[in-house]
Amino acid sequence: MRQTGANSATGPVLLFTRPTFHSHRERTSGVYAAAIERGWQIQQVAEVPTKELITKCMRLWNPIGCLIDPSVITQHLDGGIFKMLPTVLMGRGEGHLKWEKFDCSFQDCQAPVDMAYAELSRLKPAGFAFVGDPAKPFWSMERGEFFKKSVGNNSAFLEYAGPNPDTVRGRRAMVKWISALPSPCGCFLAADHLAASFYAAAAEAGRKIGADLPTVGVDDDERICKSMKPTLTSVKPDFFQSGTNAIRLLEQRLANPSQAKAKATYGVLGIVRRESTMESYKDVRVTRAMSLIGERGCGKLSVTDVAQEMGCCSHLAQILFKRHTGMTVLDAIRKVRLEKAFSLLKNPRIPLDSIPFQCGYAAAPAYLKTYFKRVTGLTMRDWRKKNTQ
Repeated sequence: MRQTGANSATGPVLLFTRPTFHSHRERTSGVYAAAIERGWQIQQVAEVPTKELITKCMRLWNPIGCLIDPSVITQHLDGGIFKMLPTVLMGRGEGHLKWEKFDCSFQDCQAPVDMAYAELSRLKPAGFAFVGDPAKPFWSMERGEFFKKSVGNNSAFLEYAGPNPDTVRGRRAMVKWISALPSPCGCFLAADHLAASFYAAAAEAGRKIGADLPTVGVDDDERICKSMKPTLTSVKPDFFQSGTNAIRLLEQRLANPSQAKAKATYGVLGIVRRESTMESYKDVRVTRAMSLIGERGCGKLSVTDVAQEMGCCSHLAQILFKRHTGMTVLDAIRKVRLEKAFSLLKNPRIPLDSIPFQCGYAAAPAYLKTYFKRVTGLTMRDWRKKNTQ
């Protein structure tokens, strides 16, 4: 197999991933962005990676390295196919023996749990519940354990441990389990794709998502979150960073093939608040407006946009909003942006100067710094020092 330095890369990098999944698409975007900066070619392999296909790709492309999502390739990682080629995993495999043999970019499993618990705690539920993936992958089990520790002895904690709710037997078991939950009960889904079964079982149990069961997922897969009724609040992992981490790890491996195996973690970008954790207002127009602000408050969102969502003029929108929430529309937008700033500041790897742009202040980044100090009494830099030690 060829030996090459990071600055003399001439062949492509093989990327084994499955573009069907939201997280994989986001990782792939990060990979391509970082590869373009380095002038590298990415050759994506989206077919089912059999041993024969992998061997064929190696011979055909003569790659300088491989990036692998371990959920796509599992049985071949312990074999000899990748031993002689610089290889980085984008995520931990099912079984630590595999992923510890390679450089790896993986998610900090504590980060999404902390954010979900904070969101649910805000609503002061009578208890907490966790719904894991029925296949019991390690990431689901870890999130369950971390969530249980977060709840501690301060409140009731219940975990669904029945059969797969996508089966008739499992659906009946979940309906029975949901029926016994306290009200309100803060529910944490290990991933967004569990929402369909959970929502259906909740409906059969006569429990309302939001009012009875405020619910948070993970991944912020918009196709799922926005299609659920009510829409699903979800933690947004930084999958893009996972991809850029992978390229950086591969670059380091190419520059120093004998270095110890390196690991890089990625965190979360924030939480996208939707109707499943929104307070329900007597005027449904205000509820819709709050959902819009929670979802798009850190982007280009104006009072006019909110009024259009409410189906009325800006003047009436302001009157209704103030009457039901005690805030102006702009106050609510600023609140969402401030919460996002707090979240970003807790990650010391995020440059301070980039935070205003991620919080919706691209046109006036200095405003966030001024507003932040007025609210907290600290500069953003001092707040980070105080809260990340």
